[in-house]
Amino acid sequence: MSSFDKFLTVILDFNFERLKPIYQGFIVMLFFSIFFCTCSYFSNDAKICKDAYKDMFDEKFSGLIIKKHLNKDNRMSPTFKLKDFSEVFGYSTLWEKAEVGDSLAKKASSRFVKILKKDTTIVLDMNVAFRYHDTFPENKE
Repeated sequence: MSSFDKFLTVILDFNFERLKPIYQGFIVMLFFSIFFCTCSYFSNDAKICKDAYKDMFDEKFSGLIIKKHLNKDNRMSPTFKLKDFSEVFGYSTLWEKAEVGDSLAKKASSRFVKILKKDTTIVLDMNVAFRYHDTFPENKE
């Protein structure tokens, strides 16, 4: 019998009830610790996404993109530099679709970003980008 077969036999023959109570308790605590950490991680991820969404929702920008780069001062975050030298964070869908020479426009309290290209206009719904829908009041204009 090969060592792999022996290993599989030991795993398949494992009986939790034959363990000493202290080892049983350790395994149960380990299981709940992993479960708790996993739940905490994903709930924190949702909170970070929600906070980023709120920041984006309140943001207002408009201008011609003159540079598309990774910002070394902000952990290599994707950034657009506009003609008025303001910088806009390049959210994932925005980063993929906008190019140098396009114009960006976003009103404050709106989730929609317009990318004005030479021949077309693309309107991005940032709810889709964040995969997050919230009940913020929106500017209907």
